[in-house]
Amino acid sequence: MRKGSVAFGGMIVGLVLLIIAFIGPWYTMNGSGTLGVNYHVEFYLDHVEAKGSVAGQMIAWSSGYAEAQENAQNVGVNTQSFTIIETARSLSLFAIATGVLALIGMAAFVFGFGTPRIMKYFGGGFAIITFVLALVPAVYVMTTGFSENSTQFWFSQTVLGVTIAGGPGYSWFLMIVVAIIAVVCGVAFLLKKVNAEVQSK
Repeated sequence: MRKGSVAFGGMIVGLVLLIIAFIGPWYTMNGSGTLGVNYHVEFYLDHVEAKGSVAGQMIAWSSGYAEAQENAQNVGVNTQSFTIIETARSLSLFAIATGVLALIGMAAFVFGFGTPRIMKYFGGGFAIITFVLALVPAVYVMTTGFSENSTQFWFSQTVLGVTIAGGPGYSWFLMIVVAIIAVVCGVAFLLKKVNAEVQSK
């Protein structure tokens, strides 16, 4: 019972972190330098936000990626990255769905509902799928350059007196953590011996 309960608890934590990652920023860009340039841009899975000042003019906007093309170009954002981050959104939604299914299977196993062997493979299997669906969008987002002047994921450079730096937001790191939690819990659950579990009841 103990190994199954720990894995079940771990997946609860993983699902909570996954939801937090889904609504938080996946990438950030900062610019500062001459002509009063000072701005901060955050990329979420469904929209982009920017605030600061460029050439003495204050900027503060938030919009979906379909409407953000012109505003994003004004602060040096590579709009081709929008397609990739929107794809990451779809993959993350699937990860949330499989995470919920994994919890259902694990809960049924731990609390004695259904056939133990089936629930073990159901819960553990969907936890492994969650691992894949959490890791893939994180890696996928790394394949794009969010700046028009850089193809690197982590970068810092100066262009015409303006220093621009970019790097992942906390949600990107959380997805890596979720992937690790999911694979550890999934493997531990699949290795749980059903016979021992049944005898302990």
